Amino acid sequence: MNMKIVLFALLSILALTGSQCINDGFLVAVNLPISHTWNINGGPNTSFTGSTVPIVLAQQIDESYRDKIKNARYYDIRISVGGVYAGTVNGTARINGTPILTFNGSWTDFQSPQSLLGSSSHVTAQPAGIAVLVSALNNFTANSSTQVTLSADGSLSQGPVPNGLTLTVEILAQVDAEVGSSDD
Repeated sequence: MNMKIVLFALLSILALTGSQCINDGFLVAVNLPISHTWNINGGPNTSFTGSTVPIVLAQQIDESYRDKIKNARYYDIRISVGGVYAGTVNGTARINGTPILTFNGSWTDFQSPQSLLGSSSHVTAQPAGIAVLVSALNNFTANSSTQVTLSADGSLSQGPVPNGLTLTVEILAQVDAEVGSSDD
């Protein structure tokens, strides 16, 4: 909301000073967070499955930008965990059912988000899933009803699994929205 106020103030100043660049518009990068956190059931079973969660991309950004999207891109994918556990974790994160990332390491390694951007040795990108993500983001620029699904599954090295453990998958993306054009 504060960004809207700043943009409005800037556009007002430009208009009041006789500037004509306001008619041309400009692109503003808007964050498009795509993420979900799953609870891992406590007990003797060391395998976990994070159910498929649909995410409508347009609901992740301010409504005023939805019809102004020109470009979309991702810049990182991260995996993190919550809770206390002494073993290791490994698994697969999926987008639209296609593996996008595999992960493997000690639980404590993932208490700080492990990212592709950070070149973590604990996560490996899966090209087919990255292609699905890029396709969905490209589709979103033309179709604001685009949605993706996220899911994750894996296993822990030892039981019993304590209560209160979580796994989070985050896809950090942005869209470029055109604002300030004479069409607005």
